Amino acid sequence: MSDGISAAVALSWSRLQTVKYVNVASLAILVFDYCLTFDLEVSLMWKSRLTLSKILFMLARYTPFFDVPVGLSYVLAPNVPLKHCFNLNVVATTMSVFGIAIGEAILVLRTYALSGRNRKVLIVFTTIYAVEVLATLIMISLFLRSMIFGPPILAAIPGCNETGGNLILVGVCFIMVLVNETVLTIYTLWLGFKRYRSARNEYILILYRDGIVYFLFLFACSAANCGILIAGAGELQELLPTFLRVMHSVLSTRILLHVRDVERRREEASFLDQAASGTRIDFASDIEEPQM
Repeated sequence: MSDGISAAVALSWSRLQTVKYVNVASLAILVFDYCLTFDLEVSLMWKSRLTLSKILFMLARYTPFFDVPVGLSYVLAPNVPLKHCFNLNVVATTMSVFGIAIGEAILVLRTYALSGRNRKVLIVFTTIYAVEVLATLIMISLFLRSMIFGPPILAAIPGCNETGGNLILVGVCFIMVLVNETVLTIYTLWLGFKRYRSARNEYILILYRDGIVYFLFLFACSAANCGILIAGAGELQELLPTFLRVMHSVLSTRILLHVRDVERRREEASFLDQAASGTRIDFASDIEEPQM
């Protein structure tokens, strides 16, 4: 084997190892966050009535425990038959798209709540969301059909070896996600300046804090992923999709948990005040508090 080929194999092996580390770390983050927030989920979600936000929470919360291990087997399993590589890729990619779409749906719901349940806001952003999801499904379908797999570069390197595929389509999908989330964030910032700039309502502050953190973190990661896909950085194309899938789940579910936790603490404080004074206390505010 020539020095040039040896160097190419070594670079490929190094990149694949980096992808494996990031994917394993992503699963660790998912499990760790689940353990950290499990008590909140039990107390705030399990006994609550069935609502759209609860359904979205459960989907965002639990579906990664199915597809993230599938994605890990895609990059870690030894001697995977080429047909199985294709099937694993279809499942992992489809579920990642589904999970990110659920996270975006939670953002739309949050924006609707902040607008004071403005029906026009719901219609506009739901339409944008639906068009984006439909376009993403079409492009992901075309991408999956374009995928080609070959034998491993070396027998010692586990996982599937992608030898071809139109990665630009995936890059465009992430760009659409970036555009949609940017529009949602710009609108909520404008809404906050117009309607809530003088508010000291903890509910509102939580919605804005979590939403802005969600946007800034995922915008940076999605932009980096787009750069890797468009640049065609070989094996690194699988570096961030699983991580992004996990972080969409973690951050979107935390938005709902934190909002419900604020609601519970306010109800408890109201009950204690009423018990102490023997009178009914209503929380007065200069704004109408949104509900999720």
